[in-house]
Amino acid sequence: MKHLLWLITTCYLGAALGCGAGLAAETAMTVQPIGNDAYILTPAYGTNIGVFKTAGGLVLIDPMPGEDQLVQLEQQIKSLLGAPVQFILNTHAHADHQGGNSYFVQKGAVLLADSSHLAGFQSASAASHTTLDTVFYHKASNSIFVGDIYDRSWHPTFYAGGLAGFHQAINAILALGDNQSLIVPGHGKPGSKAELRQFQLHTTAWVARVQQLSRAGKTVDDIKNDAEIKRILQQFNPEPTADFVPEQALVRFIERTLTLIKKEQ
Repeated sequence: MKHLLWLITTCYLGAALGCGAGLAAETAMTVQPIGNDAYILTPAYGTNIGVFKTAGGLVLIDPMPGEDQLVQLEQQIKSLLGAPVQFILNTHAHADHQGGNSYFVQKGAVLLADSSHLAGFQSASAASHTTLDTVFYHKASNSIFVGDIYDRSWHPTFYAGGLAGFHQAINAILALGDNQSLIVPGHGKPGSKAELRQFQLHTTAWVARVQQLSRAGKTVDDIKNDAEIKRILQQFNPEPTADFVPEQALVRFIERTLTLIKKEQ
C-alpha cells in the first residue's frame, strides 16, 4: 500500500493510554489505519504502537507501560481486529516502548527478538539511540517502525552510537521497503523517506556546527545562542511549536553532542 496519502481517524477512549496510571482519565488515542488489518495506535503518552493482523497471528510493536492503560489498549486492539496479541516486537528496550511486554506475555503472547520468524516482516538492527535498536518493515502495509532512531517530537538522540551509528541506522531504514514506504517514528507524526533523509542531513549539520563553534572556543552558552544552531534546531520541529525544546534540554543536547564529538575524535 502506498502512503503518500493516508487516512487518520481518531478514537476517544474513556481512560488514558499513557505511561502510568497517574495520567488524567479523559484523554484521546489516535488510531491510524495504514493498510488492511494494520494500524498505528498513539496514546496520549505519544509512543507510536504498531498492530497487525496476519495469517500467523496478531503482531504488536512497542506496547507502552501502565497497567490500567494496557487494559484499554488490549480492548482497543480487540475492537479493531477481533483477536488477541500473539507476538510482540520492540524497537528498543526503553520503558515507553517495551513496558507493556509482560502484560501481554502473561496473556499468552510471545516476545520475539526480531521478526525473522514472522511472514511478511523484515527487521534490521543498529546502535544509535540505544546499543541495540531494531527497525521493523511490514510489507503488506509498506510501513517501517523505527523507534527513537527517528523522533519527530524532539531533537535527535543518537547518544549510544554517535554520528557513525546514527548514519548506519538511517541507512538500514532507507534500505527497507521502497520510496513510498511510511516511516513511523518512535514519537510524532509518520512521514516519508524523503523526510527521513532530511532528518539525517539536519543531524549531520547540527554536529558539524557544534564542532565548528567548539573549535572556535565558544562556550555552551555561546553555542546555544548561535543563530545557525537555532535555525538547525528548528528543522527538527515539524509542527512547529514554540516550546519544542526547553532551554535546559537544549543545553543538555549541546553538552551531549560535545561529548560524542570528543569521543569520536
